[in-house]
Amino acid sequence: MSIMKKTSLFAMLIMVMLVAAACGNKADNNAKSNDSTAAESTTTGTDDAASKTDDTDKTSETGTDSTDTSSEENNASDDTSKVELGTTQKGSYTNDYFGVSLKFPEAWEFQDAEGMNELTNATSEVIAGDDATKKKQIELSQAKTLNLLMASQYPLDGSKVGPSAMAIAEKVSLLQGILTGKDYLKATKKFMEDSNFPYEYKEFTTETIGGKEMDLMQITMDAGDGTTITQDYYSTIIEGYAFNFIFTYMDEQTKSEIDNIKKSVQFK
Repeated sequence: MSIMKKTSLFAMLIMVMLVAAACGNKADNNAKSNDSTAAESTTTGTDDAASKTDDTDKTSETGTDSTDTSSEENNASDDTSKVELGTTQKGSYTNDYFGVSLKFPEAWEFQDAEGMNELTNATSEVIAGDDATKKKQIELSQAKTLNLLMASQYPLDGSKVGPSAMAIAEKVSLLQGILTGKDYLKATKKFMEDSNFPYEYKEFTTETIGGKEMDLMQITMDAGDGTTITQDYYSTIIEGYAFNFIFTYMDEQTKSEIDNIKKSVQFK
C-alpha cells in the first residue's frame, strides 16, 4: 500500500483502535473476577444453585470466552439501540441524545452511520491481523460503539489527503475503570503503544469545546512524504458513554479549518 493510501486510511484506523482500547484488559480481568466470585458463591447455595454452577462449569469447558463475548455483545446492542445516531446533513451534524451539534464546510464529503460501519469493518482486519485477542477486543468494542460522524475534505479513496472531523461514542462502565474522558484516552494510548504504531504523544490536557470541558490527547505521525499528520482526540463521559471527537489536520491551513469546526460545536 502506498504512503498516500496509508495516510488516507489513518483516521479510520485510529477510530477502530480508539473504540477497541477501553474494552481491553481491565474489562476482561474484571469480567473474569466477577465470574470467579459468582462461581464461589453458588457452591454454598441451594441444590438448584449448585446445578447452575455445574452447568456453568460445563459451559466453561466448551468455551466460556465465546459465550461471555456473545452475551456482552447482545447487551451492548440492546443499550445502543436506544440511543440515536444523530442527523448528518450537508455541512452540519446534530444529535439530541448527546446534546451536541456542529458545522463543517458544505463542500466536504461525509459518511452516514452505515458507511462508517463498512469502513470500520474493513480496517479492523488491518489492525487485528492474526492477533486473536486484539480481534476479540475490536469485535466487542464495535458492538458497544456508535459511529456518529465522519466528515472529510476529500473522499476516503487514497487520492488526496485532507483534514477530517469524526464523532464516536462507546458505552463504558465503572467496572472498566473508565470514569473520565482522560481514563478513556489513557486506555487508548496504551492500546496504540502496545500495537507499536509510530506515533508521538503529547501530554494530556483539557480544553473547553462548545461550553463543555473535554480531555485532550494529541498525537502526530510522519506520513513519510514530508507531511506530519496531527490528530486531536477529545473525550468526555455523557450518559454512560465515552463521547469523542477526533480532528485530523496537516498544516496551519488545514488546522484553521478544523479550528472553525471546533468553534461551531455546541453542547446543550
